[in-house]
Amino acid sequence: MTPILDSDNDCTSLDGDHNMADDYDSPLTDLEDSTESSGYESLEETISESSGSEYGGKTHNKKQPAKKRAKVANLRALNTGVVLATNGSGRKKKTLSLIITMPIDILFEIFGLLGPVDLLHLSRTTKAFRKVLLSSNAVSVWKAARINRGGVPNCMPGMSEVEWANLLFGGSQCYVCGTKGIMRVDFGIRRRACTSCLKKNLVYKPNFSSTFPSLDPIIMDLTPFTNIGGWAHGHASGSKFFWSDDILKVAAQLGMYQKDVHMFKPGAKKRLEDFKQSRKRYVDSVFNHVAICDAWVNRDRKHRQLTATDLRSQNKELIKDSLIRLGHDTNDVARMFSNRDYAIDKELTDARWKRLLPRIEHNLSELKEQWRLQDQRDASRLRKTHLQNMYDNYVRQLRRGPSPPFESFLERRDVVDFINSPPAMEPESDVSACPAFADKFPEFCTGYVHQTKLALIQSLGSYSGISQDTLVLQNQGINDPEEILLQLATSIFQCASSRSLPLITWEKVQYHKCHTYRLWPTTKVTCTFSISQSGILAARSLLRLVGLDVKTTAASTMDQLQHLFFCSNCPPKQENGGLYRMAMDWRRSVIHCVEQSHREPRWELLSAEQLRVIRGSHAPEYPNATDPVWYCNQCDRHDGKPVNKATVIDHIRWHGTAVPKQGVDFIYDMAPVELPPPGMKFFISPPQPSRPSAKPQPSTKPQPPNNDYRCIHCNRSQRRFILEGVKQHIKHKHKIGSPVEETDFCKIK
Repeated sequence: MTPILDSDNDCTSLDGDHNMADDYDSPLTDLEDSTESSGYESLEETISESSGSEYGGKTHNKKQPAKKRAKVANLRALNTGVVLATNGSGRKKKTLSLIITMPIDILFEIFGLLGPVDLLHLSRTTKAFRKVLLSSNAVSVWKAARINRGGVPNCMPGMSEVEWANLLFGGSQCYVCGTKGIMRVDFGIRRRACTSCLKKNLVYKPNFSSTFPSLDPIIMDLTPFTNIGGWAHGHASGSKFFWSDDILKVAAQLGMYQKDVHMFKPGAKKRLEDFKQSRKRYVDSVFNHVAICDAWVNRDRKHRQLTATDLRSQNKELIKDSLIRLGHDTNDVARMFSNRDYAIDKELTDARWKRLLPRIEHNLSELKEQWRLQDQRDASRLRKTHLQNMYDNYVRQLRRGPSPPFESFLERRDVVDFINSPPAMEPESDVSACPAFADKFPEFCTGYVHQTKLALIQSLGSYSGISQDTLVLQNQGINDPEEILLQLATSIFQCASSRSLPLITWEKVQYHKCHTYRLWPTTKVTCTFSISQSGILAARSLLRLVGLDVKTTAASTMDQLQHLFFCSNCPPKQENGGLYRMAMDWRRSVIHCVEQSHREPRWELLSAEQLRVIRGSHAPEYPNATDPVWYCNQCDRHDGKPVNKATVIDHIRWHGTAVPKQGVDFIYDMAPVELPPPGMKFFISPPQPSRPSAKPQPSTKPQPPNNDYRCIHCNRSQRRFILEGVKQHIKHKHKIGSPVEETDFCKIK
């Protein structure tokens, strides 16, 4: 069944989680007094009559204290019907405390305009109102109040108007334990009870005999019931549940009639039968009325929901208009109601609005601060994203030079001020100033490259102690003093963010891209460069081997010599019966030493004869012919603008060279190429010629055992076993410890 909700509660929750439950202190019990008074002449007469306990207890007749002598002002008030109250300043104000002295018919006319909840409130204010409203003459007032409420069903059979009003509108407390918040009324048992009390007091029909073994089961036909159990959580079923107190009351009444029958009183049997029939009719009428009440509850709930929704919408618009009239921004007010629902389902009176206004304005102030911070975060995020996209596009176009991380650009004072500046009215205006920062990207990147160079130069100087012999290096074509150490053959670096491949000279550093970036291009990687100690040791050993100065020899000088080396730390390798060693240029040799982690690099320089042999063989193409890294070695036509291999060959033929040779007539730019050419195999003992394959020998692989056995006990099975398999099968499945052939298993013929 559906709970009855009182629509007259003063609920002004600003967060929308209002409670529709009534907030009365206690339900009315024993509402109908036995007095038959027809009217009241004065207040004294009303109060002097006993009205009983509000909770149904007996009235204790205590001796009343002696009455004080009435003052003159009080006597005048009794005659005029108006009390003049005195406040602290001595002024008199009027009250309505003596309204009960009005003629009773006028009071009933006034009360007839009220609703059931108002009458229940009045009956709990004073004993005088209680006495008047609980008298038999006030029945018409309660009927009028029920009609004023609209659509309320007639009283439940056996209940008075006052009891019926109290059941529907008298509060949300449990009738047994007083627990509040019980919204559902069980019309079958005519009570409002909590789940705990329902479990304790409801008797399931099949359990009647065990619960009341001494009672006649016919009592169940004479007692109202409900079809919702204590464990049903409000869901109806086809079973019957009886309230234990109702069973005991009916049992007591039935016992009186049965006692008269046992005492052979005249007409006792007829009275017993009439009692049973009347109770059965009463139970049927209650059962039929329950359906009417449940239907009304559903209709009333929907009506109340629609009314509350309309009232909330109306109050919402009233609050909006009032806030705008008070000077609040229209957009802020609309945004406040879009973020938070202010559910006020009461009439927005001036007094209620006066109470709500400070809370609403406080909430609006907090929301405005939250919106300001959120708008600032959104604007800053938008500006950062736009700047980063511009920066990534600029860096992507750079072919050389390490690019600084974008986070470093965000640390600039002017960028910080721009990002943290207040947001504009339009989102497009927040990014309109971003293009102005694009002009600062070249200066920023150039400064970062310069700082990187200085850091590497300082590292080289502190590690190797090389003095900058600028005159010697200028003779080799290096004019910029900052480039001196960076172009030495011993200037070898490494990136801490990727695999530890050595980067030979600054040219490799500025074209370096981390291995992580190549695998995941969307991943932002910041390169951190340092010197490669193992690479420097390998380069020094190579320079000493060819007789060059380790302090002044440039990498380009080593490239022009075109020497090849064997690694003496690596033994020869076998291939087709022969032995070979890898012949590598000096750059590949340095990388080889670092990759193999040789502690002491040892090399062997290839002789002129060995060079002639190895260069006469067909070398693999490296790098790719389509890569724009090739340029002419006879002129400066392609300096700074390398082309593909076919273009540079056509250009060299223009010089008059019919058969251009790589490494002599044209070369490739080693800087953008990640690795130098791989080593070439030099056989120190020639490989053996391949022999024709011999005739394949028959396979000596053991053949799988034949599945030639089956179980005799499994008559219908066609499963095949090996000998040991069928024995294990019989032991485990048929529980035969020692299987015997021809008895337990047999060989398939």
